[in-house]
Amino acid sequence: MLRKYLIQRYVDVKGTEEILGHSSFIFLRGVLLYSVLLFLIYLGYALGVYFAPEVWYVKRIAGIAGLVLFIRRVFVFLNLYLDCLLFSKNQLTVFLREGLLEYRTEVIDRSKINVVSHSQNSLRDKLFGKGDITIQLGNNVDFSFHDVSAPKRQVAKMMLYKQNYEEEQKQKIEKDLEGDQKNFDVLVDALGEVIKEYLEEKSDFYEIDEE
Repeated sequence: MLRKYLIQRYVDVKGTEEILGHSSFIFLRGVLLYSVLLFLIYLGYALGVYFAPEVWYVKRIAGIAGLVLFIRRVFVFLNLYLDCLLFSKNQLTVFLREGLLEYRTEVIDRSKINVVSHSQNSLRDKLFGKGDITIQLGNNVDFSFHDVSAPKRQVAKMMLYKQNYEEEQKQKIEKDLEGDQKNFDVLVDALGEVIKEYLEEKSDFYEIDEE
């Protein structure tokens, strides 16, 4: 996956089971906006050439404007495309790209996730099947990840991850307790044998003394 390849220089992607990014709708919206702006630049260029063909720098201005717009659009696209949640067996990693050289990461242990909820705040969200996910941690700390496709399904999947993690932790604790119980039983048996041998030796000593 391209996203996983691009962010591996920022976060540890080993053991990642799934990566959740933004809905493709927000990229489509950006493409449409970019197309409109390019059309306006072309329209300005065409009008400039038509009404002032002797002005030599019209083409240069239009070209520079188009190039700047393209570069800016690439950065905006990367900022949105690389924003993601990385699910692994024991933790949730949040990666947010906030500029050319700025980014933020946060690693959340599965045990710290209390509640996961979703919301769709507009008709557009319901129409395009997108919404926001809110993760509630301890101490009433909330984290929101916006514009996710099928938020209800994603929340159900996250809760399933959480249940599987809790079940694995429960089985691990029970296994450790079972091992401790076995060790305790062995210790009790060994101690019982020592006491038994001590009593037998003491009994033999008294018999010899009486003789």
